[in-house]
Parts: sequence; structure tokens; C-alpha cells
Amino acid sequence: MLEAHHRTQTRPIPLQKKLSAEEIQELVKGERKVPLVIDFYATWCGPCVLMAQELEMLAVEYESNVMIVKVDTDDEYEFAQDMQVRGLPTLFFISPDPNKDAIRTEGLIPLQMMRDIINNEM
Repeated sequence: MLEAHHRTQTRPIPLQKKLSAEEIQELVKGERKVPLVIDFYATWCGPCVLMAQELEMLAVEYESNVMIVKVDTDDEYEFAQDMQVRGLPTLFFISPDPNKDAIRTEGLIPLQMMRDIINNEM
């Protein structure tokens, strides 16, 4: 029992990287082989915390087959406005195929829905 508790204490840094607006724009414009998931969140947003846990599971599940990044809307207020983020959390799913439109979801969505978008729409 102690062993399991100790392991949660030394949990690795979350797999999702927090990026600036400039870094995100470079990623979107750049060449990618995998779908990009952008999580617009705020630290004070309860559903965002739950979504972060789901995205963490997704990151583990897909490993290098999906890139998941985060944007703190308090730090990047103008960027969030430019992206027309009105509700939190908002996710953007961006295909590596430039001919496919980005898919946007607002609010807490189930893990299975994220999988379906990545597997079927990207």
C-alpha cells in the first residue's frame, strides 16, 4: 500500500506541454505526421482539470501518435480571443492533412469522443 502511494507522489511531469501562442502557431503551420490536439484551459476552471486528466490518459494511450498541447487562456488571452474561444475547456483537433478542417469542441467531452475524432476524422 505504501509503495503505491509513494509512486503517485513521484508522478512524472504531465505529458501535455503548455505552449505560447507563437509556439502553437509554429506547430500548426509546420509539417506534422500526427494529429495535434490543442487544449484551451484555465487553472480556475473545474471541467478543465477533469479534461486534463482525460487528455493525460489519451497521451499515454496514443504516445507519439498524437501531439497534445495546452494553452492557458489567462496567459494567452488575445490568442484565445483570436481563436474565438468562448467556453472552457475548448479543444481543437488539427489533422496533419492540411486539406482537412480543424474540429473544435467546447466543454467537457468524454474520452471516447476524443478517440473517435482522432481515429475517424483526422
